Amino acid sequence: MQKLACPKCHLPLHLENKTYKCPNNHCYDISKRGYINLLLNPDKATNNPGDSKDSLVARKAYLNQGYYDAILNQVISMIETYKDHDDLSILDLGCGEGYYTKGLKEHFLSSDVYGLDISKVAIDMATRYRKDITWIVGNSKNIPIQDHSLDFVCALFTVVNKDELKRILKEHGYIIHVTANPHHLIEIKELIYDEIKVKSDQYLRLGFQIAHSENFVKKVNISHREDALNLLKMTPHYYHIKKEKRGVLDTLQGLEITIDIKITVYEV
Repeated sequence: MQKLACPKCHLPLHLENKTYKCPNNHCYDISKRGYINLLLNPDKATNNPGDSKDSLVARKAYLNQGYYDAILNQVISMIETYKDHDDLSILDLGCGEGYYTKGLKEHFLSSDVYGLDISKVAIDMATRYRKDITWIVGNSKNIPIQDHSLDFVCALFTVVNKDELKRILKEHGYIIHVTANPHHLIEIKELIYDEIKVKSDQYLRLGFQIAHSENFVKKVNISHREDALNLLKMTPHYYHIKKEKRGVLDTLQGLEITIDIKITVYEV
């Protein structure tokens, strides 16, 4: 059973034909692509918030080559470890074009899986993966999900709002939080930056009870130039390349990259 809530009044949404309605008669139509747009105008800073289409296209092309399957499998393993039943409710927060969301649904077939992103372009792309996922355009600061209704929230390389996570998760629900360690994609940083600055990750810690925390490191060989360029284009680093460093794009043939991430499981 879907756990959607009205972003205006936060009351439950119910499906009538192809329209979601709340008791206050706020209405939201399902798009032709099958997603629901629950992003309010006050909740977006621009007309087209989120990642650019070019970045999303590059991300989809790169991820579908399987280079980050190890990250997906680690997230699945954490859910398997902490679940206490099979018919779960799982939200992939900041899901982008939907690669990880699709993987979660393929593994947890009997579960309700939601993918939410602020980018309508991203969610439109995501609908092409599967139709049995609830795809939502929405804001992580105003998540259109009913109070205390989810078992797991997966947040991979995305901004989160602690209060919203606490609100939407059940008692003893879990957050699977994936963040980048300083050596994540260090090879790309060395290509394009004169100096690599290491930032503290303290601001990324959420303050909930930690059930588990681990660092995951893996080397991945990218043999094709196109895949290496797609990886670069899907990261913020691509947009920070100085003019005098643009030549690296012409000589880039392939890369061995380092996946270096922290996986933290919080219990709420």
